Amino acid sequence: MRYKLPLFQISEMENCKPNDFFYTFFKEHEDELVGCGPSQPYPSGTEIYREDALAEVVYLIERGIIKVSRIDLNGKETIVGLRSRHWLLAAPTVFLGTSYLYTATTVTPCHLRPITAKCFFHVLKTNEAFSREMYRLLSQEVISNLRKVEEVSCMSANDRVMQFLRQLDAELSPNKSQAHDLFQIPLKQYELAQIVGVSPEHLCRVVKELEQEGIVTGTKRMLTIRSSSLRQR
Repeated sequence: MRYKLPLFQISEMENCKPNDFFYTFFKEHEDELVGCGPSQPYPSGTEIYREDALAEVVYLIERGIIKVSRIDLNGKETIVGLRSRHWLLAAPTVFLGTSYLYTATTVTPCHLRPITAKCFFHVLKTNEAFSREMYRLLSQEVISNLRKVEEVSCMSANDRVMQFLRQLDAELSPNKSQAHDLFQIPLKQYELAQIVGVSPEHLCRVVKELEQEGIVTGTKRMLTIRSSSLRQR
């Protein structure tokens, strides 16, 4: 049997609080760093950069979720991961001096801070604390990739779906009113299937079970989650 690897990757997945070092660093030094732009809002569905373009900018995600994907010659999109707040988007690619390997698109409304490659390298060379945090970030990604393999062996597809929904709920909760119990998953079902590493058919079966439990409602294009039911499960 061929297994698919789960692709979801946000701060909560590492069982630790999001590290706001980069957010604080650039906010405090934005006026003195040439090439550090102000935080800018982006609506959902905005393409931040496209694969194969020269990687000249790193983006600090201050709010929201970014989808990282690859489009093949036939136009089929394959999602390779999600990134969320406090992540330095495209940092490894800029560090290597190559073209962007993937296309980055906002899944939810986002606030991103652009940092030019020149500014990024300057800070890496001159600030020890920044360099240390950059090493930590890259190490975290390596460990996360290893955990993807572990999850396939140790977690059922149903458990991976539930883990994803809980993490997404936690990620989006700061942006939704406490008075509202419902929120929409900003992904189509086939995208969700790719991210958690299950077939679309199996995901449909899982969704039907969750509908019977009152946790989700919706269509193939968009699912709605009831947070209170999700947290009680």
